[in-house]
This record gives sequence, C-alpha cells and structure tokens, in this order.
Amino acid sequence: MVAPNHIAFIMDGNGRWARKRGMPRSAGHKAGFEHIPEVLEACHDLGVQVVSAYAWSTENWGRAKVEVDYIVRSLERHLLRFVKELHRRGVRFFHSGSRDNLTERSLKVLDEAVKMTANNGPEIFNLAFNYGGRAELAHVASEMVSEGVRPEAISEAAVDERLWTAGLPDVDLVFRTGGDRRVSNFMLWQSAYACIYVAEAYWPDVSREDIEAGIRYYDQVMGK
Repeated sequence: MVAPNHIAFIMDGNGRWARKRGMPRSAGHKAGFEHIPEVLEACHDLGVQVVSAYAWSTENWGRAKVEVDYIVRSLERHLLRFVKELHRRGVRFFHSGSRDNLTERSLKVLDEAVKMTANNGPEIFNLAFNYGGRAELAHVASEMVSEGVRPEAISEAAVDERLWTAGLPDVDLVFRTGGDRRVSNFMLWQSAYACIYVAEAYWPDVSREDIEAGIRYYDQVMGK
C-alpha cells in the first residue's frame, strides 16, 4: 500500500458529534482539537509526511460570537502546548491562512509556534486557520498587483510561491470526515489533482482504521 505524501483533512462534524451527546458545540471543538495528535501520529506511522488540518475557515467568522470567541481563546491558550509536543517529536509546525481578523495574541502564538519548530522535519503539520481557498487566490492576485508583476510573468510557479501554503507539496489526498461530499473552499489550487475520500465518522471519532481505509482508497484510485 502506497501512502500519500500529503493528506489534507477537512475536520467536519465536531458540532454534530457534540449535539449527538447532548453537549454544547464547544465540547465538540475541544474533542476535535484533542484528537489531532492521535490522527497525526497515525498518519506519520503510516508513512504520510505532511498533514494539513482545516481548523477554521475565513467564512467561520460569521458564526455565533460565543463559538468564535471560544475558538480564538482556545488557539491562544492551548496551541503552544500542542506545538511543544510536536517539537519534541521533531515535527515542523506550519500555519496557512490569512492574518486578517486574528488577534494580536493569536498572531504571536502562531508565529512563536512556527519559529519554535522551523528546523524540524521532514514531517510537517499544517494548521489551516483563517483559511479559505478563494480568499487565498484573491490574496495571490493582490500580491502580484502590488508587486507590479507583468502579465507575461504570471505562471503556476509564480502563484505557488505566493500561496499561504508556499513551500508545502501539493495535496495528494483530501480526507473529509462527517459524511458530507464537498470540498468547502479548502485548498482549491493545491488539490487540483488530489484524490478525495469521505469518511462517515465525525472528526473526534476518526480512527486509525478510517485513515487506513482512506489510504487504501487512494492507493487503489491513483494506482489505476
């Protein structure tokens, strides 16, 4: 079984997971965040070097204020503890997403996490926080205009180097949890040739067996 080099997870179902148990949405987000290390370890054990996780989209700011505040506070309070464990394991932390709308404290925490693990690798964990595929491409266009890039100089390589994921390989497998069959504005450019796999399990319940099933599907589809 050949493992993909880069899996991008759409971590869907935290809210439904909590509602099914009669718990608030915040409990689902907490369970989802705490589940990331287990999924990451399973992926690395299976030979996946780069793991991306869609944690918060540019559209999510329109959610209820209590939910938005909980997510931002969680990032500020708990991310560095998680990243210190990544650092201990030699995993590099990467953030992809817009810096707009983020608090000063959030930006400081993200920057510290990136700096702490900058020399680690080859295994990478990419947190897509305040990320949106369309917003990313609009950002690239804005950068090119502000830099005065001439039309004849615009190429795929020129776009690649201005993406929020610049330096990461393209996505091989998009793995969505929660049963919905859509890409939800996630890594539109990077996933142009990716295989897509959907697991019915909500993100907090995703198991190593689910991940292995996704990799087997990838191996079957891409090996044809």
